[in-house]
Amino acid sequence: METPTYRSDWTEFERPSTAVVVAVAEATGVEADQLPVLNEYVDGDALDTLLRQSNAGVEVSFEYDTVTVRASSDGRLDVESLR
Repeated sequence: METPTYRSDWTEFERPSTAVVVAVAEATGVEADQLPVLNEYVDGDALDTLLRQSNAGVEVSFEYDTVTVRASSDGRLDVESLR
């Protein structure tokens, strides 16, 4: 059975790192302020810089709490459960 993926667009936010926290909260049903600090998993400032300032097609993926996050410089943001 395939795990459902939550899809979002980080360009609706000033910072991609903020979009990640909001998307994970929505995908998992957990309040954003109840999630672990994103910087415990990935450098949020580096993520913002990499995705916002890239002229090339960049895609990053990382585990955050109970999910895998995939984000690309074109704005795509996917959240998939690890369980």
